[in-house]
Amino acid sequence: INDLNFTTVCVLDPHSHVSEALIERIRYFNIEGLIESVVYDVHPDLLFYPDEGAMKRYSSMIQIPYAFGIKKRDWETGKIEGLDVAGSVESISGKNILIVDDICSRGGTFLHSARKLKELGANKIYLYVSHCENTILTGELLEGDLVEKVFTTNSIFTKSHKKIEVFEI
Repeated sequence: INDLNFTTVCVLDPHSHVSEALIERIRYFNIEGLIESVVYDVHPDLLFYPDEGAMKRYSSMIQIPYAFGIKKRDWETGKIEGLDVAGSVESISGKNILIVDDICSRGGTFLHSARKLKELGANKIYLYVSHCENTILTGELLEGDLVEKVFTTNSIFTKSHKKIEVFEI
């Protein structure tokens, strides 16, 4: 990317801080406003981060109590087999939850998260992801009533679905 000599390289919610070190002339879009608008829209009682990486990236942005997931993974296949919850676990029962992360493909991580949160007594569950692949439509996440709504940007999502609201960036 650096060899292409762009004046500016615009990045929306990079997965890693490594991009800051490697990409010259990088400029970040601020996603705090997007997350704040979702918080304003759905009024969650608790935020949920599906892993420690998401918790470290986003927990300082919005001052709402949170919990986070610890994935149980089969390291031979890479498949997620379940999820444990840490943090404000006692605050989940009867509450509306907003799951926050950077990217979603088929939605497996969020499916496991939503199932665990419902098991712990969560009321309504919403999802914000900065980047949502069209493959979310082929997964199980949007089926049934586990997740009320998914909020994402048009960074890579080009389809439509009644449960997905897209922010134009």
